[in-house]
Amino acid sequence: MRNGKRRDTLTILSELLDNMKEPKRLTHLLYASNLSYAQLSKYLKMVTEMGLAQEKKKPFHSYFITNDGKFFVEMVNKRQEKTSLIIPLNQIK
Repeated sequence: MRNGKRRDTLTILSELLDNMKEPKRLTHLLYASNLSYAQLSKYLKMVTEMGLAQEKKKPFHSYFITNDGKFFVEMVNKRQEKTSLIIPLNQIK
């Protein structure tokens, strides 16, 4: 996790999809995403049902990002760039 803060769902989905630029096995995604098996299973189901990623069975069982998934990652990254420019109200003097 970054800076001890919890990740929101969009960030988790974006990071998970970003790890799928090349087909990845479940174990590799598990370690790269820093999620438990139950959490990873839930998010993988979510991204495959939304058409952001696809499951591939040959030559090995893996997951990879679709074009819609790449677009989703771009939009989440733009959102994060924009929100980082906003000053929290408690920091305004």
